[in-house]
Amino acid sequence: MKLKFFLYTFMLFFFLIIFFILFMNGFAKKKDIKLGLNSEVDKFELITHNGEKFNSRLFSKNPSLVFFGFLNCPDVCPTTLNTISDLIVNLDSKSQKINFYFVTVDPIRDDIKKMKEYLSHFNSKIIGVTGSEKNINNFLDYMYVYKKKVYFSAEDYTYDHSSQIFMFHKEGDFFGTISLNESNKNIYKKIDKIINGA
Repeated sequence: MKLKFFLYTFMLFFFLIIFFILFMNGFAKKKDIKLGLNSEVDKFELITHNGEKFNSRLFSKNPSLVFFGFLNCPDVCPTTLNTISDLIVNLDSKSQKINFYFVTVDPIRDDIKKMKEYLSHFNSKIIGVTGSEKNINNFLDYMYVYKKKVYFSAEDYTYDHSSQIFMFHKEGDFFGTISLNESNKNIYKKIDKIINGA
């Protein structure tokens, strides 16, 4: 009886140790996940609305603000793009030290021509980014950006998607996000930090 109890206790202890090791290994891998706007992006073969390759050669010279959305978005996207446009104006000369990107989550409808026309209504420093459906989806996964297609009918649809503005250091390391409900003071404080490399 005591031997059985000992064996059961030993087996339970053994499996708990294995579970703990696997759990900690998985946790360590999650901690190692590093969101970045760096040379890894080159493999997605994305393109700007100006016809340039969206790669590390283009965006590595300055810190970047990146917003994800789509042209048929009824409210959040145009509101955010207006906010970014105002931000650029208020930053004045500091805006020359930052890249501003609008990446579509709807590449099937948002081609270069449409993005160019749409973004002409906002500050010219905002650069649109699109690509093939596969490459955009892979890039969104790489960036941990949420998107979900919501159908109104068999042919008409919209998207739920991440609405924060992503911030990246000059070296491409993820700094944080900006949300529309933040105070201007907090937003400009964050931007000063990425400009100064803090």
